[in-house]
Amino acid sequence: MTLVPIWLHVLGVVIWVGGLAWQAHVLAPLARRGEVRLFVDAARRARPMSWVAVSVVGLTGFYNVTRLGSLAQVLESGAALALAAKFMLVLGAVTLAAQRDFAQLPILAGAVAAAEDPAPALRAIARLDRAVLVLALAIVYLGLFVSRAALTIR
Repeated sequence: MTLVPIWLHVLGVVIWVGGLAWQAHVLAPLARRGEVRLFVDAARRARPMSWVAVSVVGLTGFYNVTRLGSLAQVLESGAALALAAKFMLVLGAVTLAAQRDFAQLPILAGAVAAAEDPAPALRAIARLDRAVLVLALAIVYLGLFVSRAALTIR
C-alpha cells in the first residue's frame, strides 16, 4: 500500500514535466514557425491536467515525507537538507509555471486574437519553460537522493 502514493507522485511529475517538455520542444518550435494558434490552443487544453498533476505532486509529496520516519532519523540520514532544497525548488518551479500559464499564455492569446506580434510572449514562455525544466531536473535528482536516504532510515 505504500507504493501507491509514490506511484501517484511519480505519475504526477511525469504528466506535469512531460507535458511541459512536449510543449517546449514540439509545439514551441511550431509556434515560432507560424503555428501560434495551435500552441495557444494546446497549452490551454493542457493547463487543467497540468495543474491537477501539480496538485497531486504536492499532496503526495507531503504525504510521502510523513512516511519517512521520525524527525531525528530524517535529520541523521541527510535527507532533511535535500528535502528542504527540493521543497524550495518545487515552489520556484510552481511559481514560474503559474507565471507561464496564467500571465504569459493569456498575453500570447491576446496577441494572436489582435493579430499582433506574438514573438515577445513566445520568448517569455520559452524562457519560463526552460527554467521550469532545469528546476525539474534538479528536483528529480534531489528526489533520488531522498529516496536513497530513506532506505537507510528504515
